[in-house]
Amino acid sequence: MTRYEALPKELKDYIEFIEAAVEVPIKIVSVGPDRKQTIVR
Repeated sequence: MTRYEALPKELKDYIEFIEAAVEVPIKIVSVGPDRKQTIVR
């Protein structure tokens, strides 16, 4: 996955839940160990 929009709805909901809980926007999501598996929102 290379785009935030391609992530499953449940994962995007979870990311939004964490953002609301800590009151900090999440700008980078890693979906694997490789640099190419990093999504910048």
